[in-house]
Amino acid sequence: MLILISMKRYVIRHGVSSANDKDSPAFGSPDAHLLEKGKQQARALVEPLSCINIQASVATSELLRTQETAHEAGFTNIARYAILNELTTELSLKELTATLEHKIVPHAGIHRAEEILSNPPSEIVWFTHGLVIASLCEVLGVSQDRFIPRFCEIRELDI
Repeated sequence: MLILISMKRYVIRHGVSSANDKDSPAFGSPDAHLLEKGKQQARALVEPLSCINIQASVATSELLRTQETAHEAGFTNIARYAILNELTTELSLKELTATLEHKIVPHAGIHRAEEILSNPPSEIVWFTHGLVIASLCEVLGVSQDRFIPRFCEIRELDI
């Protein structure tokens, strides 16, 4: 008998950066820094994440804005995972536009979420990107009020 044990993860979209300062997802430069507003958003995570030991390792994508968000939220022990990166190379502009317009996760998002779930980062807190989070929610059957999370929105997922 196989017993699967799920564990609560806090999955957080990064703060607003120079790559996406129009309040919508944008596949900008991987080394885009957080804007001052994004730093403020990240610092506002300190209280809601106070139940997490700040010495604990957190997972981020390889993109700078997720790492800066984790740092501004008070974490210093950061593990980077390519699997948490944006879905940049997997989507065309046409697919991205259709995804956002119709709020339907593309096949590339489903594939990425399944890949993440088959070998998830062990950390309790993950800093990643909006469409990655939307894809995880879709595969896990978690309905949310908003398709793409707001900047620095925390979603609690059982993974």
